Amino acid sequence: MKIAVFADFHGSARALRDAATVCRRETPDKTVICGDLFGYWSDPYEVVELLKELDGVQYLIKGNNDGPLAANLLDTMEDNAVMYHFGRTLFFTHGDRYNLFNAPPFLKEGDALVYGHTHAGGLSVRNGLYMLNVGSLARPRDGEPCYLVLDESGAFLKSPDGKVLYKLAWQN
Repeated sequence: MKIAVFADFHGSARALRDAATVCRRETPDKTVICGDLFGYWSDPYEVVELLKELDGVQYLIKGNNDGPLAANLLDTMEDNAVMYHFGRTLFFTHGDRYNLFNAPPFLKEGDALVYGHTHAGGLSVRNGLYMLNVGSLARPRDGEPCYLVLDESGAFLKSPDGKVLYKLAWQN
């Protein structure tokens, strides 16, 4: 099982095309977008078309910039997604509500919170929870465009060319 995770496109056609290239290279089983797909004067119809180029079963999470138009164009957007893979619960959200400083109360030690919102990627363990910030391909605030890959061995924050920037192994 491999999951590719992206966040904070803010309507960037270039970043969505980069994500499609990443998906062709990574061949994920699932693709999750942790919010803010739309925004910043983008063409929402182009965004919807570019989504079709991403591989894997798609999970679309609402971000704080995904307003009523997003809901009308994509009726599959959810507030969050919960999956069970790699021997743990994975909770995907945008990051404006649940994040490094405010984890959902139902997660237990060894589970993972996967989020975006800050536009800066990061992998850590806090209070026994894996805190996995996706970063942004479109508008990185730390200067490093990135995305996240989850697989049986752990979490990998990667640059658009596939170079591993950070790795965090799952512990049992």
